[in-house]
Amino acid sequence: MRIGAILLAGGRSERMGRPKESLPLHGNTLLGRAVKCLVGAADPVVVVARDEQQALPPLPHGVVRIHDERSGAGPLEALVTALRWLGDRAGFAADDAAFVTACDQPFLSAEAVQWLVDRLGDHELVMPRAGGLLQPLCAVYRLSVLAFAERLLATGTETPRSLAAAATARVLDEDELRSFDPRLRFLQNLNTPEDYRRALGST
Repeated sequence: MRIGAILLAGGRSERMGRPKESLPLHGNTLLGRAVKCLVGAADPVVVVARDEQQALPPLPHGVVRIHDERSGAGPLEALVTALRWLGDRAGFAADDAAFVTACDQPFLSAEAVQWLVDRLGDHELVMPRAGGLLQPLCAVYRLSVLAFAERLLATGTETPRSLAAAATARVLDEDELRSFDPRLRFLQNLNTPEDYRRALGST
């Protein structure tokens, strides 16, 4: 089974007040940290921007940049675009999979990605659930999920969260997640300036 990675970087960062992908953190940008983590865990790594005009920090050689087919249409649209790319351009088969995340989880690690991939088994996707909420942007999806995602998109759904009910999913609850990371640090994301200030003060 091949494992790729999809990094969604097209959000508007409205609560943060400035583009998350370019925020500096511990010698890198948020996008740069995410890419560095994923390059060590998957191949290829695909970054999905809003459109051709969106400014992103420089990407390492070999990391692919694509953009939403409809600018700013939401994370499910971006996921569909990237899964199509993996199938059409990278030769991924239905049983191959991609780890999907956004650029605002600064404590994600290659080890966490591999741990989630190892939970996939015969399922079509693996999705954590923490604090009672599904985490669709720290999840693993087989390419077979694309058909479900396209149908949801046609109904006006914008979040990949709905895929947990549409496909054969393994949902990881907090007890299992904490067996890997007791603090659930790899799931922490930065949505507000206060989140960002806390991250700056962490190591």
